[in-house]
Amino acid sequence: MAAFEEKQDDTPQEKRWPATLLNENHRRSLAAVLRRVELAVWRLEDRLIRGTPQQLTLTRFTSPPDRDQQAALLHLTKHVRQEIAKLAFDYDLEVAEENLLRSIRGEFTLLWCDVEDIRPQKLGRYGAINPQAYEALGPPIQQLIDLMLAIDGVASGKQEMIRAWQAASESSPEG
Repeated sequence: MAAFEEKQDDTPQEKRWPATLLNENHRRSLAAVLRRVELAVWRLEDRLIRGTPQQLTLTRFTSPPDRDQQAALLHLTKHVRQEIAKLAFDYDLEVAEENLLRSIRGEFTLLWCDVEDIRPQKLGRYGAINPQAYEALGPPIQQLIDLMLAIDGVASGKQEMIRAWQAASESSPEG
């Protein structure tokens, strides 16, 4: 308790009362978790507003919320946002900037590593692999690797990559 009282004396007077209850590390931790909640709510709202999720090749979304659930979930997300805003204000939490391009690069760099690990020679870790799989699976996996690296290149601002993929999308009927 004495350590807390000593710290309290060092706290600037301009901070709001609740903020003085936590030190910088406490507030950083609180802010980090609240950012994760805020992003999850944003993704939930985005999914709900978009409506029926797109059916992907390897993913099927099931059990979409009905209209009543959707309305209730959107109402709840509004309240979550309000609570986050109140906590951020009361505890003087810092706004963190997230570099969207850096996030894209980070995600696709990790995916590049994962795709590298599904090359046929690496799949041998899970048991013997048919020798024909090297010729059949190898090229499409290499194509995915090239695409992961291209996304990273475009997100990195490499102009030659941007121009190449702009040209490809303009000449392709499916975009």
